[in-house]
Formats: sequence, C-alpha cells, structure tokens
Amino acid sequence: MSRFSKLIDQLEDLDQQDLRNTAKVFAVTAELYERLQQVVQAQEQSPPAQIPGEQISEELLKERYGTYNEAYRAYQQTYQLKCSRGWKHLLPKVKDLPMPQTQTERIDQLEDTVQTLSEIVMNLVSPPSSS
Repeated sequence: MSRFSKLIDQLEDLDQQDLRNTAKVFAVTAELYERLQQVVQAQEQSPPAQIPGEQISEELLKERYGTYNEAYRAYQQTYQLKCSRGWKHLLPKVKDLPMPQTQTERIDQLEDTVQTLSEIVMNLVSPPSSS
C-alpha cells in the first residue's frame, strides 16, 4: 500500500469519525432542546405565588421580600410596575397581581434547571471509545 493510499484511508477514517461526532452533537442538542422545552413549560404552568383568600398586605410583602425596595423591585421586574415610593402607593397597584418570585426562588429555579440540563448532557455524552 502506497503512502498516499494510507493517507487517503486515514483521511476517510477521520471523515467518518467527524460525521459520527457531528451526529452525536445533533442528537445531544435535540435532546437538550426537548428537555429545556419541558422545563420551560413546567415553569410557565406553575401556579402563581398568590395565596388564595389572603389579601396582599405590607406585612405579607415584608415577610416574603424583606424590604419595600425588594418588594418593589420584584413587582417592577415582573410587571414593569411604576409608582410613587411607599407602601401606600405600592399596595393598591399589586393587590390583584400574583406575587412574583423572590430572588432566592429564582436562583433555586435556575439551579434546578441547570442541574437537570447537566444530568441530560452527562447521560447523553458517552465517554470516547478507544480505537
């Protein structure tokens, strides 16, 4: 076998490996997309943090968010709410709105999503086989 034939065979082998690797990448991407869609749909379908029958009050918001500034920031980020400073201005505007997530809840949700996606990637990507 000539030197050129060996080089051509090696190139063909590399090309086949490249095709297999590309197929694996597409499979992982498709699976990640599907799982991410499921996670997003589950988050969208989760019920709002409104407590049935309970009126939103200054005490409830302080308990949930800690301070006026944090409560205002949560509502402003979620509902693009704007009002004058103070509980007396904020409470009437938020009385019928579902309570937004706290930063801690958002972080927990993000951590869960990242953990889920990490598990998916680890399950889909197999260790390279030795040739």
